[in-house]
Amino acid sequence: MSGGREGESSDVRSPQGTADPGWEYKRSDRSRRNGPLRRRFRDLRRRVLSPLVPLLVPPLLRGLGWTWRVEVANSERREEVLEAGDGCVAVLWHGRMAAAAPVFAGVNTVILVSMSGDGELANTTLERLGYRTLRGSSSRYGVRALKAMREMLRGGGAVAITPDGPRGPMHKVNRGAAFLARDSGLPIVPFGFAAGRAARLHSWDRFMIPLPFSRVQVVIADPIRVDPDATDGDLREVSQEIGAAIVAAEEEAAALLGVEADW
Repeated sequence: MSGGREGESSDVRSPQGTADPGWEYKRSDRSRRNGPLRRRFRDLRRRVLSPLVPLLVPPLLRGLGWTWRVEVANSERREEVLEAGDGCVAVLWHGRMAAAAPVFAGVNTVILVSMSGDGELANTTLERLGYRTLRGSSSRYGVRALKAMREMLRGGGAVAITPDGPRGPMHKVNRGAAFLARDSGLPIVPFGFAAGRAARLHSWDRFMIPLPFSRVQVVIADPIRVDPDATDGDLREVSQEIGAAIVAAEEEAAALLGVEADW
């Protein structure tokens, strides 16, 4: 949820995310798709729906979550990283936030929210769900912010970050989590999710909403630690490691349910 957009790439990429000189999706194509009429409609929709989201989403999500059958493959690790020690940086894909809600329920969780307009909406919604939030960029923390975060996590808990947020590209990891882990000394813990039956929105992150009474499988990967003297180059490598760990956790979760990974 970093506001600094650290992970953006200037490469022209194919739909699969690999560099491809034959892929013809150019900036001019985006400009035609996002013309003035489309932008006005999007702004109007946001103004109309924004006040409703914090009112409707929390009770709907609580009701749905109550019906899900959530299974954590390595439940002892959940206790280890979320309920003991000095806390951790929990990382998960942006499109898994709904599925993650039951996992972090009852746990001291601080969610990092960007300073954008979308972040303001998310902040209000998350607070209504009972989470504590910190506004700002995960790569631009000062001493005061890090100290405040440490105080909030006293006795255990997690700072939750979606490293491909707030606006993608999907599964493109920015360096925010690595920055935060280096400067705070907290380990990074990747989370993977899969659902037996789910609806998926037509959004950049293919946001997943498990259907009522669906099984939700969770896999928690091994913690990743970042050296306090890590360079920018080291942080890029850590970010790649984070992405690979989340993908592996999601593939394992899907296999445990007997379903295909949905990306």
